[in-house]
Amino acid sequence: MIRKLELSMLSRREFWRLAAGLSGLAQVAGRTRAAAASRLKVDALLAASELDLRCPMVRNYRADAVVTLLGMPVFARKGVGAAFAAIGEAAKGDRRLIALRFAGGSHPDRTHGLLYDGSLEEVTVERDSSPARAAYFGFVTSSKDETYEQARKRVLSSQKGMSASYVAVEGLHIAGCARCEKGIVSVDDTRRLELAELNQRIREEFSDTERIAKQLATSSSSAAPTFLYAMLAALRSAEVRSQLNYVHSAREYRLECERTPDPRTGAAMAANGLTNQAGAVMRFTVRLSALATRQVSTFRLWLDNQSPLPLRIEYAARSYLRISLEYEPVEAQPNQKCKEET
Repeated sequence: MIRKLELSMLSRREFWRLAAGLSGLAQVAGRTRAAAASRLKVDALLAASELDLRCPMVRNYRADAVVTLLGMPVFARKGVGAAFAAIGEAAKGDRRLIALRFAGGSHPDRTHGLLYDGSLEEVTVERDSSPARAAYFGFVTSSKDETYEQARKRVLSSQKGMSASYVAVEGLHIAGCARCEKGIVSVDDTRRLELAELNQRIREEFSDTERIAKQLATSSSSAAPTFLYAMLAALRSAEVRSQLNYVHSAREYRLECERTPDPRTGAAMAANGLTNQAGAVMRFTVRLSALATRQVSTFRLWLDNQSPLPLRIEYAARSYLRISLEYEPVEAQPNQKCKEET
């Protein structure tokens, strides 16, 4: 499950294009979309909700990497890529709509040609504070677990003009059932696509891709929570320790989260202009467990009380590779501009 957080890394120009795309997604109910895109369940659920998502909160991140050997750092580089996270919410009566997005990509010129892109978007409709229906669509560069030496040799031997493959998955959760379809989408890699363009290409081609369907019976009278939705619930919990089960790709997982005050890190972040409430910065340690295989992954993130979006995310992408996503404030984020227009 840690691969969901490997959706890291994109350029500043790409960030703004994707952030604008999120705003467009929020207004899908009032727009006519391309036929291919409208077939995605995440778009259909958003349109059917008839709730108007305005002013999504957005944060962009710089990705830094540390390569380790036998647990010791041997190489570090800043700006190997970038990412962004976004959240939009709307409510009417007993209904609430939550749209979440996390996406990014690598900078090949700073990663010795290594390409890595991904995106995960979710839409959940709540009734009486419980998920009534949820949908998601995501993709990530297809890759195998490798050692450092295997990855180095693969990058050095790679040839331009080869196609890149992406694992794409679409899911729909309703009460009693979680269903997903997964397929491999190949994209001609004769030129480097910006993530916004890549996202559109994969969306368009997914419907014509051969897919494998899986279905999971769920016992709850509500729809099973999705991954990003479960993360948001854990981060918003007032409990020191919280636990929530969720479903992704028709598999059950358990998310355990522990929060700890971290004024020292908060002071460093305040000194860098990332927060003005150093004493409110909390460190969250998250443990994800696959219930069927008992496979476990962990990561950490830091938040203040100004936003549900993290100031920093740290995780191990591989046994030899640690990634840190550092919040990079920008002068005019989409939600700030939106406030000025209303």
